[in-house]
Amino acid sequence: MFTYPPPTVWNKADLHLHTDYSDGMMSPEETVVTISVETDLWVIAITDHDTADGALIARSFARKRGLPLEVVVGQEVTTGEGDVLALFINESLPRFATAAEAVQAIHLQGGLAVAAHPFFVWGWAMESVHLRIRTLPFDAIEARHGCPLSIIGNGAAHIVNHWFGQKLPEMGNSDAHIPYAAGQAFTWYQGHTAADLRTAIEQGHIRPGGTVWTPRTLWRMAEAVLRHGWPDYPTAKDLLPGKTAKGLSR
Repeated sequence: MFTYPPPTVWNKADLHLHTDYSDGMMSPEETVVTISVETDLWVIAITDHDTADGALIARSFARKRGLPLEVVVGQEVTTGEGDVLALFINESLPRFATAAEAVQAIHLQGGLAVAAHPFFVWGWAMESVHLRIRTLPFDAIEARHGCPLSIIGNGAAHIVNHWFGQKLPEMGNSDAHIPYAAGQAFTWYQGHTAADLRTAIEQGHIRPGGTVWTPRTLWRMAEAVLRHGWPDYPTAKDLLPGKTAKGLSR
């Protein structure tokens, strides 16, 4: 029978994951099943670009199947100043002109706002808030981002936050677009439930762990592309005003 460990045990969460409701390669259902079988994660967040629909489906499916995995409803919110992760939200948020507007809207839903890959500079349609982590009321920053191109940016995020910024709680996330990469970068927290994780973030009792994606993961990504095809979802920055994303039109 499945049992939770004592709440004093440190466990792992990955709070930046994508499904085919944006630019991920697998459905919400396939994503949570794969993660529950192949990882030791206790909590995950589905954070598709500009929609929480995939996360809501993933949470419902995990609960119905009784999976030993809690799903936090999240979204990667596009702003004109960089991407912001919304965690513990109830419904989809629109895109915003500024990161400050996104943070405010997330908090109005009772959610937590996290600066996603705040110093990623290499492209791949990822936009970063950069030095805004010094002043905006984020609840945490992503200091260990799983993309191999983020190694320098991860170091910059920690240095700016710790030495020149607000000393915000720092988390690790994989930003996996296939579930095989989930949990390679992750967040340590004390407890086991999503509620425990939220408390740990709010109290600053989290720390980043893990590595960037491994060569084996990249090989499995190639396998997933052959099986599922390359995602046909346009990047959030490519969406014109009034044009719906794949996930929003289902």
